[in-house]
Amino acid sequence: MLEDKKTKLYLDTSIASAYYDTSKPVRQLVTQKWFENKASSYDLYTSITAIEEIDEIENFVKRQNIRALILDYDVKVLELSEASVILSEDYMKSGAIPRSEPEDAYHVAIASVNQLDALASWNFRHIVSVNPIRKIHEINMKHGYGIIEIGSLELFGGAEYGNL
Repeated sequence: MLEDKKTKLYLDTSIASAYYDTSKPVRQLVTQKWFENKASSYDLYTSITAIEEIDEIENFVKRQNIRALILDYDVKVLELSEASVILSEDYMKSGAIPRSEPEDAYHVAIASVNQLDALASWNFRHIVSVNPIRKIHEINMKHGYGIIEIGSLELFGGAEYGNL
């Protein structure tokens, strides 16, 4: 009997942060419910880039809680490889992601280079938006990487807990 393969889902920094972000209560609720009920349906990944961003959070308790969340859900941490840096440079050079946001480009590139199926983000400005996604797909194809699904947690089952 064939075993169902889980979708390999990359979580950028905004996902783990939203779990503890009381300034956006609906987003926080969707994120918490998603982790409680849907996370186990996926193979979860993040990156050293996300860990570095988390380490910059000034609130010690929030920083520790986010790190614990990543450990509790067995989120695998991927490195920023040379191939990821090259791909992220192309994203920024083409305008898919602004040069002012290299970490956003790193998140997408790391997920793409590691051939993950999808990337979840609450970053609607630079990542989860039609034009960046379209450009990312074009660049990925040019570099020989596949298409990566990009969306908020709502796309990955979180919509049943609320709409943003």
